[in-house]
Amino acid sequence: MQYFIKICGVTNFEDIEEICKMNIDSIGFNRDKNSPRFVSLDFLKSASKYFNNKISPVIVFVNESSEEVKKAASFFKNPILQFHGDESKSFCSSFNLPYIKAISMQENDYLSKIDEFKDAFAILLDSGGKKIRGGTGKTFDWKLIPKELKNNFIIAGGLNSNNIATLISDYHPFGIDVASGVELEPGKKNIMELKKFLQKVYEK
Repeated sequence: MQYFIKICGVTNFEDIEEICKMNIDSIGFNRDKNSPRFVSLDFLKSASKYFNNKISPVIVFVNESSEEVKKAASFFKNPILQFHGDESKSFCSSFNLPYIKAISMQENDYLSKIDEFKDAFAILLDSGGKKIRGGTGKTFDWKLIPKELKNNFIIAGGLNSNNIATLISDYHPFGIDVASGVELEPGKKNIMELKKFLQKVYEK
């Protein structure tokens, strides 16, 4: 089975160049100013030259203005937007671009929130909360992944080479999103560990 693979929280050109050689689907850039993986608009503009039609840039926003979303997306040919805050369905849909809506599995009403965003390219299920939206390095209870809903679910939160095989074998998600589990430090990837992680994915 082919999985949608997203490497998130990339902050330097050396990692982009290496990751673009890999068999993955998307690279995520964080525009949340509270994140240690935040990247500037100038960085995004320069990063755009590394992309081809095979790999999509995913730009992650947390309660950002419409103008800033458009500005960040304008540097790329095939961007996917990811909304990790309290954005409404109408806001997420207003850019006429595919989008991913992140839902915190710490929230009691996560099922109703998932149902609200039926037009999303995918729903990202994560372990983050109101203060720290993502990149926590912690898993959530995978038994909470809804089996009765037909959405494309991307699983994030604490994924690494030690647990990814179990997630894939037992839950068969549409996609996987890895950040801290393949890092030397926030924003700097451990390329050898990333290759090990991906090999576990390809074997499934």
